[in-house]
Amino acid sequence: MGEKQDRRRKYFYLFFACIIITPVLLSGCFRFYEELITRTDFEQAADWTSQGNFQEAANKYEQIAALHPRVGDEVHFQMGMIYVSPQNQNKDYKKAMECFQKVVSNYPESRYRRDSELLISLINEISTRDNKVNTQRRQIDSLEQKIEEIEKKLVLMKEVDMNLKQKKKTFP
Repeated sequence: MGEKQDRRRKYFYLFFACIIITPVLLSGCFRFYEELITRTDFEQAADWTSQGNFQEAANKYEQIAALHPRVGDEVHFQMGMIYVSPQNQNKDYKKAMECFQKVVSNYPESRYRRDSELLISLINEISTRDNKVNTQRRQIDSLEQKIEEIEKKLVLMKEVDMNLKQKKKTFP
């Protein structure tokens, strides 16, 4: 009788283990399936990016995210890369930062998380330096205006000096 209970207990544990493992395996399979069916969409967006059609690529990524939220980490990462691309004439560091922050906060186990964190720190550094450059440009513009004003005053002073020299010559 004890042998029969041991066998039932073994089957119960096996059954319980299968119940626990099945959702884990299925979630991995669903992720794989999502990646498989979205691969052509990702390739199309990548082609548009390489051709310089960044707006179309961003729109495609947004469509992918709306239809397949399980691959949102890759979508947001790629969109962030579009917004910081050196070839993109309409760079937008703010939008890129938002995309990378979504990857970090919404997908903590993503393979894009570490790269997103690195890019966030680089964008912060770029923004800080851009602010310094803009401040220095304003200072340069202000100094150039002061120089122009001083040059105008100098020209006027030279004219006054010339006039005084001529008056001295005429009135000994």
